[in-house]
Amino acid sequence: MKQQEFAIELDGIIGTIHTYTRNPFMMGYTKELRRAMNDNDRDTMIIVLDKIITWYKEEIEAIKNDTYVFNKSMHEKAFELLKAYQETIYS
Repeated sequence: MKQQEFAIELDGIIGTIHTYTRNPFMMGYTKELRRAMNDNDRDTMIIVLDKIITWYKEEIEAIKNDTYVFNKSMHEKAFELLKAYQETIYS
C-alpha cells in the first residue's frame, strides 16, 4: 500500500478506533500517527503503527463479540489497512 493511499484512509481508521475507545494511550497514538504522516516521519510511523496494531490484536476479538459495537466490519478493515501499510513500511 502506498503512503498516499494510506493517508487517504487514515481519517477513517482513526475515526473507527475513536468510536470504540477513548483510551488515552490510543488517543495519543492516533494523534502521533497523523502527525508522523503529515511530517513524513518514518521512524515515528513505525513505532506508532506497532503500538496500534498490537492494541488491535488484543482487542479485535472483543470488538467482534461486543453486541454494542455497530461497525465491526469497519474495525476489521481498519486493522487490515494498518497491517498492510506496516508491511509496506518494513519492505
